Amino acid sequence: MTTLIMKPMYNRKGFMSVVRKIVMASLLGLMLGAPATVHAETVGVVDFGKILLQMPERKQAETTLQAMATPFQNELERMSQDLQKGLVAYEQQKASMAKPAREVKEKELNTKAQAIQKYKLEKFGQEGLVAKKEQELLIPIRQKIVASVQTIAQKEGFTLVLDKGAMIYGTPASDLTFKVMNQLNLK
Repeated sequence: MTTLIMKPMYNRKGFMSVVRKIVMASLLGLMLGAPATVHAETVGVVDFGKILLQMPERKQAETTLQAMATPFQNELERMSQDLQKGLVAYEQQKASMAKPAREVKEKELNTKAQAIQKYKLEKFGQEGLVAKKEQELLIPIRQKIVASVQTIAQKEGFTLVLDKGAMIYGTPASDLTFKVMNQLNLK
C-alpha cells in the first residue's frame, strides 16, 4: 500500500508575499483616491468678546442691569450691616448672658446669616434674578453678532468659525473680527 503525502500547493513565503502586495496596492489606491473625496474645512476665527464690548446695545443692557442690581446690592449691604451689628453686640454681651439667652441669640444670628445667603443666591446667584435678566438682555445682542458672523462666513467661504479664544494658532487672513465689526457698523 502506497501512502501519498500531499504537499501544500503553495509556498508559504510566496503566498505571504502576494498577500502583502495586494494589501499594499489596496492601501496605495485608498490613499491616492482619498484626497479627491475629502472636503477640506475652511476655518475662520472671530473675537466674540471684542465685538460684544463694542456693541452699543451691550452698553444699554449694562446700564439696565446696573439699575436693576443696585437696589438688591443696597439691601444686601443693609442686611450685612445689621448682622454685623448683631454680632458685635452679641460678643460684648456674651459673657454676661445666661446659656439659654446665648443660644437664642446665636440662633437668631445664624438665621440672619442664612437669610443673607439665600438673598444673595436669589438675586445674584447663577439662577438669580440678575443673571436671568442679564441673559434676557444679552441673547438678542449675541444673536445679532452670530447672524453677522454667519453672513460674513458664507460670503467669504468659511465652513467653520470659532471664537478666537479657542485658537492656538492662525493666520490673520482667518480672522473675521474686523469684517464682522464693519458689517455691524462698529469702530
